[in-house]
Amino acid sequence: MKKILLNIMLLSGLFYLAGCELDIIPSDALTGEQITNTSDGLVSLVNGCYAQFKDFPDGGGSNEWYLRQYYQLSDFASDDIVCAYKTEDDLINSFRYQDRVSEKANINSFWEVSYKIIYGANVAISMADQKGSDELTDHLKGESYFLRAFATHGLVRLFARPYSDANAGLPGVILRESSTDGAPKERATLDETYDYIITSLKTAASLMSEETPEARSTRGFATRYSAWALLSRVYLYKGDYENAVLYADSVINSGQYELESPESWSGYFANAKSSSETIWCIPFTVADDKKESSVASMIYNGASCWGEEGASSSLLKDMGFGTEMMDVDQRWSYINTSEPGLKNGVILYYIGKFSGQDNLPTLSSPVMLRLSEAYLNRAEALAKLGDVDGALADVNEVRTARMLVPEGGSLDDYLVEAERDNVTAANITDVVLKERRIELAFEGHRIFDLLRNGKDLVRNYWGFHLDSYNGIPAGSEPGLSAGGVVVHASDPSTVYPIPSSELSTNKLCVPNN
Repeated sequence: MKKILLNIMLLSGLFYLAGCELDIIPSDALTGEQITNTSDGLVSLVNGCYAQFKDFPDGGGSNEWYLRQYYQLSDFASDDIVCAYKTEDDLINSFRYQDRVSEKANINSFWEVSYKIIYGANVAISMADQKGSDELTDHLKGESYFLRAFATHGLVRLFARPYSDANAGLPGVILRESSTDGAPKERATLDETYDYIITSLKTAASLMSEETPEARSTRGFATRYSAWALLSRVYLYKGDYENAVLYADSVINSGQYELESPESWSGYFANAKSSSETIWCIPFTVADDKKESSVASMIYNGASCWGEEGASSSLLKDMGFGTEMMDVDQRWSYINTSEPGLKNGVILYYIGKFSGQDNLPTLSSPVMLRLSEAYLNRAEALAKLGDVDGALADVNEVRTARMLVPEGGSLDDYLVEAERDNVTAANITDVVLKERRIELAFEGHRIFDLLRNGKDLVRNYWGFHLDSYNGIPAGSEPGLSAGGVVVHASDPSTVYPIPSSELSTNKLCVPNN
């Protein structure tokens, strides 16, 4: 771990959120004594941890900020997005598995900022311990446990094998358990890593009360419900389906959240900060707009956008391209099919999930947890437990909230019915995974849904994910034997290499093979 992570001076980079809607005090207005002994110091530190998700990293390039990499390292590696330009940006290596090496800036930056969040959270926990217990301090301490768990899970998804009983003893990631835990350290096992994440989240939930303090009641701060929602995801990834159901139930039955309607869905992501469906988002303001370096810039076509990637033909097929579903299913509202682009022989259907806030093409408040995921986490867990009816009920709950039925039509025609659609215990998991793909597209889920279910990645369409593509399609599709089309779930390249910045300073850390 780089020495910078060991230095308390990191706090100066954690405190200040320029232009954000969070009520904080800048670091230069606080003395060391205030930081330790007043709530303002703790609030500023915890708010600074959130800032790391959207701030440009110190000494890094403008493209290397956390959320841009969070989505690109995951979604660009999946079969949901096609690449139409072989850019010099390191993002190309998410598409091209064979080109991934530990020196890439995006890999190093994501790793370093993740541990910066974890370090800041651990410092906040230590400060809260010194302050003693009161409602706000306990809540801030709970938020800190949540943030370190979220950042650690983000790391283990990308830099380690999916969890399974067979993989439990394989390397996970380095666990930083306190503000003084900064010495060179070996990677924990996957089992130890998941235990750390789960324990942190349970601690977070226990510290945060049912009634969130008014000062922390926006969708931009973690709550007890955020911890439960993330626990449902983590348990699903671990294959502990009973607990995945338990924590999804806790969120769904809390009464705190409500799915958007078909009529309101098209405006959801532009208004995520105030939506009843959002459990936790990273709030952006106009001052935070990253423009050419935004999440939207690569996948949207508008001012300050590069527009070099778009929705894949594989995803469009699953969504019902060319059928009446394009009018009925409101999830099509985030894919521009009326004005597609064309680059290097690739048709680009631009993606609008990260655009439209304040009517700006590159501004949104990215949603990290929302209610529909809780339904679909429960659906998949129930499917794995053999409860076909329960899984279908959750799938249809989500579909009901997305289908704008034409006049004279019936909603039932657009739901999944076991007998009519030949859904059985043998294929119910695939039904749920297809719904997850459509509902959660471009939100950082698809590649992990494939890999943790042992499913190969198949990208049988033209684009620069292919080993040898010259910008001129040679037929309707490249074929399954073309290099880069099929990546087996067991392929070591599906796991990103441990960054060179870690390997060069921590000799106890083993690389990925």
